[in-house]
Amino acid sequence: MLEAISPLRFRGHDLIVFHLLDPAEIEFDYDQASAFEDLESGEQLPIVPEALAEQYRSLVREHSDALRSKCSELRIDYQLLNTRTSLDQALFDYLSMREQLSRVR
Repeated sequence: MLEAISPLRFRGHDLIVFHLLDPAEIEFDYDQASAFEDLESGEQLPIVPEALAEQYRSLVREHSDALRSKCSELRIDYQLLNTRTSLDQALFDYLSMREQLSRVR
């Protein structure tokens, strides 16, 4: 994704990456064994949540941290958005933060 959009940055565009995650993707608070479907292959994956919940959360954090870091290197804004937060509130928070940063620059 970053390879596709980074050339735009060098053409003078101001880029923002909004990374949308559902609370279930962030928290992984499942408490019963379930079958999860791989959306790309359709394969059913049996999961025992207690066995991998912390590892899953760690991988999601590492992934979003890596995206944030790479975006920062490319001078692209990165914002993780939880779908539990309304869109207008998320955008207001982002734009407020950005306005504060522009005063510092």
